[in-house]
Amino acid sequence: MNKKTIISLMLGGMSLLPASAQNGWFVDAGGGVQTIFSSDARKLDFGKRLTPSYTIGVGKWITPTLAMRLQIGGYSLNGMSTSEGLYLRDPQTDGSIFGTHDPVIDNVTVNPDGTYRHYLRYVNAHADFMVSLSRLLFSGQGKFDVLPAVGLGYARSFAYRGTAATNSLTANFSVMAKYKVMKCLDVNLEIGSALMPDHFDGRITGKKYEPTLGATLGLSYNFNAAKPYVKKERIRKQRREAVVDTVYMVERIVERPVYKDRIVEKPVAKKQNPFRLASISFAYASAKPSAKQDIVFANIVEYLNQNPSARIRLDGYADKDTGKARTNLMLSIHRTDSVRNILIERCGIAPSRIEAQGIGSNAQPYENNKLNRVVIVTAIPE
Repeated sequence: MNKKTIISLMLGGMSLLPASAQNGWFVDAGGGVQTIFSSDARKLDFGKRLTPSYTIGVGKWITPTLAMRLQIGGYSLNGMSTSEGLYLRDPQTDGSIFGTHDPVIDNVTVNPDGTYRHYLRYVNAHADFMVSLSRLLFSGQGKFDVLPAVGLGYARSFAYRGTAATNSLTANFSVMAKYKVMKCLDVNLEIGSALMPDHFDGRITGKKYEPTLGATLGLSYNFNAAKPYVKKERIRKQRREAVVDTVYMVERIVERPVYKDRIVEKPVAKKQNPFRLASISFAYASAKPSAKQDIVFANIVEYLNQNPSARIRLDGYADKDTGKARTNLMLSIHRTDSVRNILIERCGIAPSRIEAQGIGSNAQPYENNKLNRVVIVTAIPE
């Protein structure tokens, strides 16, 4: 294994680009090794076939289980060749595209058995669909997740040491295992493959495709988890400006003459019934609260602070016109979990004061279908 490969592995474990848990935008970056299974590649020692590989990607979760990602990767590949076959040439030199003479021979050392190395420099950009298996199969939000991905892309091989420049369409497949080390940061190991066409390495042998295989170690950064939903400064300001719909009972004692024929009784405070405190809306198929609802969370926090013995109940819903009943139920559970986590982790509310349940689309609190993408907050006075 050469020095560049060792350095690549070290950088892969240390790389971090400042930049999406599974609720919004994310970036990932990594470094590792790769190889190509081209014709006669097996004649090259396996250690020399391993070359550095680097990737960087940006993506967005469009549902709780499905994400789209644009990733760019590549750097170098090592293949082997012989004098058999057709080779791509620079048409500006002699007007032809193919020839039996490989220009690479003029730039490399030929082994006694007639083989010689093909040095490739390339970049591959591809768009992928990614699926969270932990959410799809177990509806979980744990620290470990496995994400298979499939996509299509474009590869550009650059002219280098006799190898002609090529343009290729690619099919890309990968599996990523990731582990959450912080709220906004995951460490990941991704194993991926790209199917390159026969001419990708500058040699045409009649194969349908030449696959690559690589492994990268890197990091994933989630924007939404790193950004507080409600900043402390904003909460303080909103507490001063918010109008809280709460009735306060004030008892005034007035001294009056006491007559023998008159008995003054102290009124008994009437216990309040549960009432709707707030509604938090969501976008289509999203488990993240819609934007510009900071005042709603501020009102909830203000009510709980003013009523230390009170509790709240979160009822999650989904609109019945989209999705199956089970999918809507899981989505409503994710929505209540999202609101509950915001109140606990970012607003400091004790977990014992919050009840949560997902109702799905079995009940629809509003006639307007879009309004049923909601979590209704019910106050439970004590």
